[in-house]
Formats: sequence, C-alpha cells, structure tokens
Amino acid sequence: MSSPWLEYIPDALQDDVRRLLNISPLFVSLMRTADKEICQVLFKSKAEAVLPDGSQRWVPSCDSNDPAVCMRHLRLCKQHGMRHIIWWELGVHGDIEVSYQAIADFASGLMGQALEMAERLIAPRYGWLEGGCFCVIGLGKLGGRELNLGSDVDLLFIRDKEGETTGGRRSIPAAEYYSHLSRMLIRLMSERTQHGLVWPMDMRLRPGGDGAAICMNLDATVSWYQEYGQTWERAMLLKARPVAGDLQLGEAFITGISPFIYRRYLDYTTVAALADMKRRIDAQAGTCGIIPGFDVKRGKGGIREIEFVIQSMQLLNGGRNPELRIQASMPALSKLAEAGLVSDGEESALGSAYRFWRRIEHAIQARTGEQTHRLFVDFSEYLPEATGIHDVAQEMLTHAAAVSDIFAEHVMPVDESGTDKQGWLDGTRSESLETLDEASQARMRLALEKIDAHLLRGLLPERSRHEIEVILSVAMPQWLDDANGVTAVEAFADLIYSIAGRATWIDLLATHQGVLNWLIGVLSASRYVADHIVRDPSWLEWPLAVERGDSDIQHICSSLESLQVFDDVEQTLANIGRLVDRTRLLCALAIDAHTADPLTIGVWMADVADAATDAVLRLCRNQVHLPDDFPLVALAMGKHGSREMGLVSDLDMVFVLVHESPDDMLDGRSIWEHGQRLGRRMIQYLAAKPPFGAGFEFDARLRPSGNSGILVTNLSGFRDYQLHKAQTWEHQALCRARAVAGPDAARIAVSEVVCEVLNQARNIGKLAEDVYQMRRKMLAHLASKNTDVINLKQDAGGLVDIEFMAQFARLAFGGNHRGTVEVLRHMVSADGVPEAWQTHAGWLADTWLDYRQMENALRVELWQSIGRLPVDAKCAEWETMRRHAAICSPEQLRDTMKQVRACFDQLLHVK
Repeated sequence: MSSPWLEYIPDALQDDVRRLLNISPLFVSLMRTADKEICQVLFKSKAEAVLPDGSQRWVPSCDSNDPAVCMRHLRLCKQHGMRHIIWWELGVHGDIEVSYQAIADFASGLMGQALEMAERLIAPRYGWLEGGCFCVIGLGKLGGRELNLGSDVDLLFIRDKEGETTGGRRSIPAAEYYSHLSRMLIRLMSERTQHGLVWPMDMRLRPGGDGAAICMNLDATVSWYQEYGQTWERAMLLKARPVAGDLQLGEAFITGISPFIYRRYLDYTTVAALADMKRRIDAQAGTCGIIPGFDVKRGKGGIREIEFVIQSMQLLNGGRNPELRIQASMPALSKLAEAGLVSDGEESALGSAYRFWRRIEHAIQARTGEQTHRLFVDFSEYLPEATGIHDVAQEMLTHAAAVSDIFAEHVMPVDESGTDKQGWLDGTRSESLETLDEASQARMRLALEKIDAHLLRGLLPERSRHEIEVILSVAMPQWLDDANGVTAVEAFADLIYSIAGRATWIDLLATHQGVLNWLIGVLSASRYVADHIVRDPSWLEWPLAVERGDSDIQHICSSLESLQVFDDVEQTLANIGRLVDRTRLLCALAIDAHTADPLTIGVWMADVADAATDAVLRLCRNQVHLPDDFPLVALAMGKHGSREMGLVSDLDMVFVLVHESPDDMLDGRSIWEHGQRLGRRMIQYLAAKPPFGAGFEFDARLRPSGNSGILVTNLSGFRDYQLHKAQTWEHQALCRARAVAGPDAARIAVSEVVCEVLNQARNIGKLAEDVYQMRRKMLAHLASKNTDVINLKQDAGGLVDIEFMAQFARLAFGGNHRGTVEVLRHMVSADGVPEAWQTHAGWLADTWLDYRQMENALRVELWQSIGRLPVDAKCAEWETMRRHAAICSPEQLRDTMKQVRACFDQLLHVK
C-alpha cells in the first residue's frame, strides 16, 4: 500500500510501516490526515518511540463554548494518541505493560479535559455549585491502568456538597446539577461524530445499575455497597481508582469502600462466588478450543481466569495484608507471591500468560477497531504478522493449559455432589422427627416447609437449595438431640427468610464448618443472640473476624466521640442507640463464646456508656445553645461508675453543677435553670428506646434526697450534703462514683469532693452496724419469699452481700478502687487490713465473678434475670449454667451462698 507520507519515514522502518498498513485497516484510517510533522514524530524505533499520556502535550486545553468544537478536539486528540499506541504494539512490538498503562493514562487525561469542558458548557444555563466536588472513578481496566485498545471504560461518578447552583439562567439542586454535568461528560466522550468517539463509557456498574441516579453522593454510594454490595462488586471495586475531577474526593471514596472490599477475615464464600461467576461466563463464551471464535478474555485459560485467581487471593487476604490492595494485576500478582499466597512458578506462569493474552487481545482490536476478544477466521496468519509471535496457536494452548490448572487449584467451584445431603426440605427424612413429641414434630415440619417455600420464591439462586440441605444435614441431627432444637429450627427458618436475596451468607454457612457449628449452637442456646442474627444476618460473619473484643469496642467509642455535628437530632440519637445496641450484642457474643469474663464485659459496657453519655451531653448542650465548657458533670454511680456493667445494667447517675454562683444569668436564664434543663433532656435521650435514644434504663434515685430531691445539685450543695447529711448507704453508693462527662476541670472538682467524702475518718463499729442494718432491711423487702426460687442478687449470700462487704472495706480501710473485685483483691495484701479480711477477700472476689458469670450467661442464653432461679436442677436455667458457669447446680449455689453469708457475718462482726 502506497501513501504520500511514506517518503518521510526512515528507511529502516519502511518494512514495518508497510506491514502495519497491510494488516490494520484501523491504522490506515488513522493515517489519512497525517502530514510530515506527524510522521516524523510517530515513526521512531522502539528505543525512541513515544507513547501518549494525560499531559497537555497529548491532551491540550480547548476553551471553546461550542460542544461540536469540543467534541472534535477530543476526538482528534484520541486519534493522535492511537497512532502512537498501534505503532508501538504492532509496528515495533513494544512492551505490552507499558502500552496498556499509557492507554489508561491517556484515557484519564481525555476524561479530565472533557470534564472541564462539560462544566464550562453547562454553566450558562445552570451556573456553578459553590464548593461542589465531582470525581470520575475508573473501574476495571481503566482503574487498574490496564486499558485495552477497544475497551469501554467502566465508570462511577461521585459527588459531594449539597445546595443550589448560582450564576446561571436557572438555579438547580446539587443532585440535578451533577446529573446534567454527568450527561454532558458522557456526551462529549461517547457521542459518535464524523470523527468517531473518544471512548465508549459504560455506567451500568454503578449502584442500582441503569435505573439509579447517574451520579450519587459519596456517603450514599459507600452506604449502598456496605448494605447491598455483592461479591462481584467487591471484585469490581478492587481496581477502583480516581481518574478525573476532585481526586481527593475519589480517595475518600476508596477509603470508604475498603472495609466492604477487604474483609478482616478469610471470606471463604468469595472463592465459590467467583467460581460461580466464571461458570456463567463460560456459558456465554463457550468452551471451544483454540479455534476461530475462541474468546481470549473469557475463554478457558484466558485473561479472565488469571484475573479471577489474583482477585480471589486479594479478596481473601487483603483485609489482613494491606500490601495486597493494589489495582493493577501484575503488581498485585508479585505481592501475592511475596506473601507466599501463590508460588514462584505460578507467578511466572500467570504473569507470562497475562502479558501474552493482552498482546493477542490488542492485536485483535487493532486490526479494524472492533470491540472484540474473539479469534477471527484467519487469526493464524494475521497474529504472527501483528505480534511477531510465530507459533501463536501452540503458545495459546500452552498458556491456556497452565492458567486452567492454576485456576482449578485456587478458585474451586461449590461442590455439586452430595446426593446424601438431600431430603430435609422435601420431607423424605421426616421419619427422623419421630423421636419428638407430636407438637414438636409439627413445629419442626412447619419450619422446614417455610424454608422450602422461601426458596421457591426465587429470591435466592438455585445453588442455595443444595447448600441449605448441606447445612441441615449437619445441623438437624444436633437440633433433634437438643432440648431447644425446635426453637433453633424455627429461628433458622426465620434467618433464611431474613437473608432474602443475600446468598453470600448461605454460601458462608455451607462452606465454613466453624461458622456453621457456631450458628447451630447459638440458635439452640441463646435466644438473645439468635433474635439479633435473624434481624441482621451480617452477624453471621462474627466468628470469622480476626480482631474481636477490645478493637470493636474502641471503634464504637471512637464513633460515639466523633458525633460532633447535630443538625439532625433524630439521626444522631439513632446512631447512638445503634452503637449501644451493637455493644450489647458484641458482649453477648463474647459471653456465649466464653471469650470475655464479667470484668471485661463490665469495662466494655461502661466505656460505651461513658461515650454515649458524653455524646448525649454534647447534643443537649448544642440544642439549648450552651457552650462546650458549661460546668455540668454527669457522675456515674452503681455498676456504671465501677465499670462492672452487665447487658441490661441501669445508668445510676447524679448531675452536679460546678459553679460558685448558680444564680448567675446566661442568655436570659440562670446557670441553675440551664443545668436543670440539660439534666432532664439528657435523661430523656439516654433512657429513650432506639431509634430515639440510647436505650438505657435510667435511675436518678441516688441523687441527694433521692426521688424527692432536685435533679441537678451544685457542687457546694453536693459536698455539704455528702459530708453532713448523707447516710451510710449513700456513701456506700459513692464508693462507685466516677465523673464520666463534662468539662475536664469540672470533672476533677467533682472527683476531689468524692474522694474527700470517702476518705474521711470513720467509726468502724458504727459503719459495720449501719451496713448490716441496711442489708437486713433489704433482705426483708427484696429477698425471695418463695422457697422454690433463689434470688441470686438479693438473697442472703448473694451478689449484694459481697458488694456491701466491698463497700464497707473501701470506707473502712481506704484505697482508691471502685470495683467490687478490685477492692476485695486489694484487701488481700493491703496494710492495716484485719487478717480475716485478708483470708476471705480473694475468695469473695472469685465468688462475685462466678455469680456475675451466671448472671451474664442467663441473660444471654435465656434473656432472664438471676432474680428467680429455680431450685429444680432439671430446669433450663441450670442446663445453661452447666454449659457456661462454674456454679452449675442449685445445691452448689446454696452452699456457696451460705459461705458468703457466713463471711458477711464474720467480717462485719455480727453475731
């Protein structure tokens, strides 16, 4: 083929240029407008050839306000860059990695220029959004800097900032403005003109697909993925990268979705889901050999299988190893090899195959510009000319076989065998239920029928039926032998209904034996946890979390502390209630799994209660327009103050106003009136049930003069009352007091008064008599009157006896400890403590822990209190104790309580 510009080409390159013109009609069309200057810059040897990028050199600015001029400019830029790409790949056979990175950077530069044009073109009509942010997120090969010649670009558009536009003929809301901006950007890039198009843009991967808004708010987008995202979207977002617009906004998006993409545990369901995706791709691409029609991207052993191996390893391990969070395939593969997740041989085979298939892919697309990945009829003649690879068909076979073997090893499909795991849903195993009574049989059959009916609704994939049969084959034999088995099956049926279309959790149960075993036990043992799992199936992932406990609680406290903007009061209260409720469930899970003792649970609950109280105080100050240093202090009492809380512990609280002149005026009200308003509102929010508050029971009876006293006391009045008027039981309560919210200086002042009161000199004999008499009154009014039950809290020898002894010891012997166990253990070796106390205090502390473990287990497993423990050892309560507590029979408990009461009498010198 002759062209007028061939005379401008160096002799050494003439043969390569002619070869390229003969095999690529696309290149011929790109050279139709070429001149001497273009040819002299374009036709260089491999060592001197230049590739496009996103700089001004390749994408110069265009300030026109005419859409046609802007589109022409962008398309001519594209043609200029494409000449260099094709010459690099097919002319001098340059490195494919350098090529696809250059294509991606070039596309990003064109996108950035088109975005500037779009903003300018819509400005006369709609103006600008002051302080607005917009970012183009590249997905797939654009995000990974691996773009091919004929690919669409998969994109997300993210925005931030609300409000109305200004400066145009119309003022419109932010959402509408960014919709217009998005559509103008798409038009500039994708509309076909006489000069072609820049790049096809595919927006279907955005949350909600074609039916959703084309540009979504940052927070809404992140929330959507966290709540509704599927495994394929996790794989898609692995490569997400900001490519144009406000890159800082884009980085915020990447940070926000990272927890969705990268789980903190080994997500065994990911591999099965990716394998299922690949099977569907195989069904579309066909499974033919290396013949015309073979799809080098989707076919067996092709590009997609390489990507799936890499992505599955990233998804499985990226949560624990941040170094694996890399968008590009080859660098990610190297990191996987460094981490020992693929062998050196696998890295070499996959890397070589990926580069080979990408060269073939680009050569196919560079022929005519078609967006295809399939081998055409004369591929065996064309591809050697285009790529310089002579025995191309044999190399295809070699690479495809190597990739297929590695894919089969690392990305295993869901097991489709196991016909022996059938029959629970279709009734063929109904004879197994005959060991139960008729009522239990009927309830179990009804629950299984509910599962079957839900599967028939079609909200779950077909594989879920087999997986549920696998689950039932393990669970049902255990539930049939469990006293709570019927309720467990019913809870499981409710769980399947709650899962709805989220098959990921069924995959998890069917592929991870540890999670399944945990669920089997939880559904039969803990009504509290079971109810929460049914309401929120994401708790199924808890057993797989690598980090649990303290880190979860610290995160919740940090979330509460970060609540600083209170424009939406209801949402703030809902957030506080949700975080407190999450804390209770995390504690319940730890109790059920025996991973946290009562002291740990008490600290976790108290830390979150502190953070919630402080958040509510900030909210209330904001609502009544008081400064941050307004001197109101929340003084926690009871188990909250001593950090010994249980799942349903009250907040015992006193409010103290640290101001010398409470009658001083502030904004038309006295400091005193402001304090009262603040206290009342705090109680309202702390006690309101979610989603309208924190959900704590609240007890303000420990304030001076009890329920008849004023809600908020000033510091001088508090001090005077405690030093001169308070009774011994009130000083006992003060032993646990802790300032948990309010300005630092005010909290210190309150704490100093508490210490002054507690450390005053006392008559030990009178103190012992006061404590004993108060306990006797409580026994008369609160202890169980029925010999068939035990009140572990109030009966003689129960929790209160031990707590009274600890409070007596703190008041009598000093120290700076608040918690029952802390005080008692301190007595064992403290100076000036009688020998009897040193002898018994350690055992009393251990017994208190045993009691609290019983209390926690009973609350978690049966959602019952310790106020009415039956004396019948056959009751469910004692089955729970046998599973979870050191004291596991009513006889053992009664003996222990007698010993505690004997200690109480001895240590308080009561005869």
